[in-house]
Amino acid sequence: MSVNEYFKRQWKNPFVLLLLSGFALFAKNGTYIYTEASGICPCYEQFADDFFTEQSQRNNDTNFVFSPFAMQSFEDLVKLGFSDKPELPDDNFSEIMEGLKDSEAVKLEYKIHLPEGRELAPSTLELLQEKFPSTFEHIDSSNAWMMKAVEQHLRNLKELEKFMGNKQAPSEALVEINTEVNTDWLHPFDEQATKLAEFHTDDNRKVDMPFMHQVSNLRTAEMTDLQAKVIEMPFKNENVSMWLYLPDEEDGLEELEEKLKLKSLNSIEALMSEREVDVLLPKFEDTHEMDLDGEISRSGLDYPLSQTDEDVTIQRPASKLQTKLAMYESVEAHQAADNVGEDHVVAKRHAINLHSVDADTEVNESEEEATKDADAEVDVSCATDDCLKFYAAHPFIYQVVYKHVDEVVPIVMGCFRNLNLNINI
Repeated sequence: MSVNEYFKRQWKNPFVLLLLSGFALFAKNGTYIYTEASGICPCYEQFADDFFTEQSQRNNDTNFVFSPFAMQSFEDLVKLGFSDKPELPDDNFSEIMEGLKDSEAVKLEYKIHLPEGRELAPSTLELLQEKFPSTFEHIDSSNAWMMKAVEQHLRNLKELEKFMGNKQAPSEALVEINTEVNTDWLHPFDEQATKLAEFHTDDNRKVDMPFMHQVSNLRTAEMTDLQAKVIEMPFKNENVSMWLYLPDEEDGLEELEEKLKLKSLNSIEALMSEREVDVLLPKFEDTHEMDLDGEISRSGLDYPLSQTDEDVTIQRPASKLQTKLAMYESVEAHQAADNVGEDHVVAKRHAINLHSVDADTEVNESEEEATKDADAEVDVSCATDDCLKFYAAHPFIYQVVYKHVDEVVPIVMGCFRNLNLNINI
């Protein structure tokens, strides 16, 4: 049964407004006319940096992860399906979405919840399903969080107009976007090389956590102006990779966030070159949920991603955006942990001291004893004297990026401050 046919059977009130009532109904012979978008907003990356920094510093005792790409795609979905002058996503956006469709590294899911009796115009339904990996269902009036989200959204419409720059008409629809990142590394970590080590938080606490370990030839740069190192960890999808930024100082995260706002991703990429890198990364999972409109209002930032012509009216739905990140040795390691229901317990310790200037030579006697057998099993060591040590044992920033033509596009951004401390709004 088609979605539209299902909605027709559920029709209860003939006076209920149609979802797209009045939306771009400038049509000839029943065929809708859609305007073309002008391209990905040039301020997209700058807003992503500003929003990330504002959120991270406002919640400076927790980890944070979010997807600016989900925010942009939400706005593009709204402009296509909830506008009186529907606008198609631009070709660049569509190509990135298509490139992520079969990716194990980044999965996007769109759920559009409609009030009982509302029906999508067939042409709009077809385009939404073509442009976004979306499903459609009715709002469950017994679901408390759904009803609360819609009610709060309706109360906030006037405030939102100040940030959106265009008129917002009431809507009782709800859109969920789930972004899931799995570290589908091109060169997976060996699970046998994962051992415990100390992570130093930016408030001077020391926390034991499992660290993954490998030595690889990676693109990297030591950036004196940022006072940080950056490495690129490629995923199996050749267009997708993770960039990690490690401040030189253990308490340098906030300063690094501010400096990164002044750097474009393209300019950073231009400075990278391939080099042997000794990498130690904490193994963790993080989740962040947000009401997009609420966070925009609280941030006080200008919000350029939703900009349209002044004569366009948007029936903006409520939103729930969730971002999940699983930093594991491989996709298979994450799946195995999920199947067991809990993480494998790591008991052995890394022999190296991750916080020493001479980290490759300083060994604690008890750590040496604890790792003697494991070291015999897994040899993780540099082959060159020029090997860069990237030991992410204090707070750091990461970005999942997509390389599209000559542009580096941020998909997910986050910072790691401690083990399993998540924001859930």
